[in-house]
Parts: sequence; C-alpha cells; structure tokens
Amino acid sequence: MERNTFEMYWSYYLSIEKMMKITSQYVCPSELNKNAYSDEFMKIILLSCSEIDSILKVICRENNVLLEDRKYNMSIYAKTLSSQKDIKDMAYSPQCATSSANKGIICFPFKDLDDKKLHAGLTWWRDYQKLKHNRLDNAELGNLENAVCAITAHYILLRILMDMLPENSGREYVKEKYWSDYLVICI
Repeated sequence: MERNTFEMYWSYYLSIEKMMKITSQYVCPSELNKNAYSDEFMKIILLSCSEIDSILKVICRENNVLLEDRKYNMSIYAKTLSSQKDIKDMAYSPQCATSSANKGIICFPFKDLDDKKLHAGLTWWRDYQKLKHNRLDNAELGNLENAVCAITAHYILLRILMDMLPENSGREYVKEKYWSDYLVICI
C-alpha cells in the first residue's frame, strides 16, 4: 500500500473521529449512556463501518486473499484477520476506552471474531448491517456503544494498515505520530 492511499484513509478516519468527539458535548461516553441513540451515532456507525469494509478489502489483497467470483464479506475478513499472526495479535489484543471522567466505555471490537458465525460473531457489525438496510426500523441500534465499537475497529484496522506501508515511505514516523484524539489505547 502506498502512503498517499493510507493518508486518505487516515484523513477520513479523523473526520469521523471529530464527529464522535462532538457528540461527547451532549452524551457523556460512559457505560451509563451506552444505549443512548441518535442520528449522529447512526451516521458515525454507517460511515465508519463503510470504511472498515474498504480497509478490510485492502488487508485481504495485501495478504493475497483475492476473490474472483464471490464478494468479500465479514466471514472472509475474519478468516484473514485470524490467519495472520501479526494481524491477529493487533486485531485481538488492543482494548480501547473512550476518554471520560465517568469511566468511559471499554471496547474489544474483535474479541468475538469467528468466521463460522453470522456477521463473524461481531454484534456491532450485525447492527451496522441492520442499520444499513433499514435505518428507520432499527434506529435504536444507532447507539453510543455501537459507534464506539465501530470507530475503535476502524482505528485498529488503520494501525494494521500502518504495518503494511513500505519502510521507505515513513512507516515508523506514521506509527509513532498518528494516534487517536478520542480513544485511549490500552495495550
């Protein structure tokens, strides 16, 4: 992957993260509020998960998981994430918390990843699919917890993409300087 491509993914993540930070002015990111839902959370989930889908396609291609007849889906992504040790370590181990004086929300977005389960066992991805296909009937799924899981997964996958940058493109600089302003990473 070329650095300019990565920079586009990173810039878009930052714009979504900025939207998430603004919601903190109205809903404190805490366990007490995790079921609070809004159009803003729904928008964040839809945007972030759409990017997750794009990033996972890149990760698959970079790992030579190429499909001719079938389309990529979360089951294929889950197989790719769980088959590569370095990817698996990155995707499974980081926990992220929202920064909040009220304990925040701790999130392990890939903890239940299982390619044999529907939606790869990821509740937040299942809820994204429901929102994508019928927002009006599933508005309550556009909640704070799903938004936090979506941007956390998005961020973790960007960290994986960083490792796929060529060494001569400033990979070490990117890994050192590009961090979340919303999430507190607890590795």
